[in-house]
Amino acid sequence: MKQTTIKLTTETRDRLRDLGGDTYEDTIIEALDLLEEREFWAQADRAAAWRASLLADERAEIERREATLDATLHGLR
Repeated sequence: MKQTTIKLTTETRDRLRDLGGDTYEDTIIEALDLLEEREFWAQADRAAAWRASLLADERAEIERREATLDATLHGLR
């Protein structure tokens, strides 16, 4: 795997070291994984709130389209 060098402040380097990963890279990867997971669920929550805000007939139309897509995809098996 290719490697690169990044510049960090001493404070940031110390924060990474204090998190206790085996390496800085392990610590950064773990932090990125957690950040990505948090963002995924935040997006899911926003989508659920948007869907809940729709009128009943709008939700029904989306559900109809989803059912059509599901049936089409199921037919590809």
